[in-house]
Amino acid sequence: METTTRTMRSGLVGRQGRLVAARRDRVLGRPRSFAPPNHPPQNKWVVVRAPPTRPELPPPRAASGNGASASGGLPSDPENVTSSEGSTFVSRQLSVLRAKASYFLPMCLLFFFMAFNNTIFDSTKDTILITAIGGAEQIPFVTLYAVLPASCLFLFLFSVASKRYSRRRVFNWTVCLFMSFFALFAYVLYPNRDYLHSDAFAAWASGALPQGLQALGHVVHQWTFTLFYVLSELWGDVILSLNFWVLANETTDHKDAIVLYPLFGLGANVAQFASGQILRNVRRFSGEMTYGSQLKFLVNLTIAVAVGILALHHWLDLKFVRPKLAALKRRQEELEREEAASGGAASEPEPKKSFWENAKVLISSPALQCLAAIALAQGITTNLVEVAWKASLREKFSDPRLYSQFMGSVSSALGLCTGVAMVVSPTIFLKCTWRQVASVNPNLMLWGGLAFFLAMIFGSPQIQGGIILGGTALYIFGRASKFSLLKPAEEMVYITLDDNARRSGKAAIDVVGSQMGKSLSSLMQQVFLIFGQGKIQRTYPMMAVLLVAVGTVWIKAVERLAGLGLVKDAGEAPQVEAPKAAQ
Repeated sequence: METTTRTMRSGLVGRQGRLVAARRDRVLGRPRSFAPPNHPPQNKWVVVRAPPTRPELPPPRAASGNGASASGGLPSDPENVTSSEGSTFVSRQLSVLRAKASYFLPMCLLFFFMAFNNTIFDSTKDTILITAIGGAEQIPFVTLYAVLPASCLFLFLFSVASKRYSRRRVFNWTVCLFMSFFALFAYVLYPNRDYLHSDAFAAWASGALPQGLQALGHVVHQWTFTLFYVLSELWGDVILSLNFWVLANETTDHKDAIVLYPLFGLGANVAQFASGQILRNVRRFSGEMTYGSQLKFLVNLTIAVAVGILALHHWLDLKFVRPKLAALKRRQEELEREEAASGGAASEPEPKKSFWENAKVLISSPALQCLAAIALAQGITTNLVEVAWKASLREKFSDPRLYSQFMGSVSSALGLCTGVAMVVSPTIFLKCTWRQVASVNPNLMLWGGLAFFLAMIFGSPQIQGGIILGGTALYIFGRASKFSLLKPAEEMVYITLDDNARRSGKAAIDVVGSQMGKSLSSLMQQVFLIFGQGKIQRTYPMMAVLLVAVGTVWIKAVERLAGLGLVKDAGEAPQVEAPKAAQ
C-alpha cells in the first residue's frame, strides 16, 4: 500500500512537472518536437533561429505596433504576413505596413534624422581634408592611424558603459559628445586653424619624411581637420549603423523584418536627397560666401536635428522597448515561480561575462566570422574605389565650395537611387534567395571597380570627365545596393543570433570591422605610395589587383554564410515554424 501510494505520488509529481514544462514551452514560444506531415510552406523566407544561450522570450502581446496582438490579427504570424497563394507581394507588404504604421513611421523618421546628419558630416569631412594641403593621399594615413584606433577605443568604452548603464543613457551621452565636438570645431578650431596648425612642424616633416610619406606629415600638421574627419567617420558607424539597428533588432519581430528592414532606409534616402540639396545651395541659406560661415550654418543645422534624434529615440524607447522588457521580466519571474512550485530547481541568472570572455565567444561563432569577413572585404573594396575616385575629383574641384556643391549633387542622386532600390527591395527579397540578394553588392563592387581602375590606368586625359562620371555612378549604385540589399540581409542574420551576439558582436563588426577593412586597405595603399613615389596615380594597377583578390573573398564569405542555413529559402529547406506568442 505504501509502495502504491509512493508510486501514485511520484506519478502525480511527474505529471505536474510535465504540465509545467509544457506550459513553459508554450509561453516561451518553443516549437514542438513534431510537425504535421506535408505542411505547406507559408512563407517564401524562413528564419531559423540558432540555439540561444538563454531562453529567448517572445514579444509581449500588448506591445502596440510591434508584437502579436491579443486578437491575433496582426500579420506578425507567418500565415498573416504571407497571404493566400493568389495575393501579390505588394499586398503582403501593405498589410504589414498598415499594422505596423505606429512603429514603422517613427523609425523611418529617426533614420531620416540620423542619415541627414551623416550626409552633412560625410561630405564636409571630405571637403575639408581633400581640398587641404596633401589632398586625397591623406585618406589612407587618417584611416589607419586615426580612425581605426578611435574605433577600437569606442568599442571598449561602449562595452564597458553598456554593462553599467542603460542603452538609452549610453545613446544620449554619445550623441551629446559628438555634437559638442562639431560645435567646438565650427566656432573655435576651424576659425583659428592658422594658429593651431604649426608651420614649424610642417617644415620639419617636409624635410624629414620620404616622398611616399609626405601625406603623413600633413595629417599631423592639420590635426584639427584630422580630428573632424575621425568624428565624422564614427558618426556613421556608431549612430547610424550600430545604435539604430540595435534598436530595430530589439523591437522588430523577425517575421516582419523581411518587409520592414529594407523600407526603414526610405527615411535615410529622403534625408540624403534633402541634405544634398542643402549642400548644393548652402550659399543661399548661409547668406555669406566664406566657407567658414557655411560650416557654421551646417553645424547649427545638425545640432537642431540632433535634438530631434534624442527626443524621438526617447519616445521609441518609452513606447516599445520598456514595455517589452517589463513584460519579458514578468514572464520569466512567473516561470521561475512555477518551476519552484513543481519541485524543480529555479534557473539562476547567468553571470555577466567579461569583455575578453565575450570576445572569445563571438570569435568562435561561424555566422559572426562570415559577417566579419564581409565587413572587412566591403571596407577594403569601398576604400580602394573611393580613394581613387576622390583623387580624380580633387583635380577638377580644388575649391572647397565647389567640391561641397558637387558632393551635394551626388548625395541627392544617391538618395533618389537608394530610395527606388528600397521600394522594390522587399519584392526582391521575397522572389530571390538570400544568397542571390546578398551577392549583388560584392559583384557590383568587384566588376564595376575593376572596370573603373582599368579606365583610370589606360584612359586618356580627354575622357577624364567620363571616368569621373563612371566613378560617381559606381559610388552611387554601390552604396544604394549596400543599404537596400546587403545591410537588410545582414540584419536578418543578426536576428537569428542570441542577445550577446546581436549586441556585442554587431558592435564589434559594425564599428571596428568596417574600419579595420578600411585600415587594411589604407596600409596597403601606403605601401603602394612608397613604390609610386607619393603619386597616387601610379598605384592604380596595384590597387586593381588587390580589389580583385578581396572581392573574390567577399563573394566566398557570402556563399559560406548562406550555407549555414540561418536564413533559408523555403525551396532549399523544410519549413520550420517560427515561435508564436502565447494565446
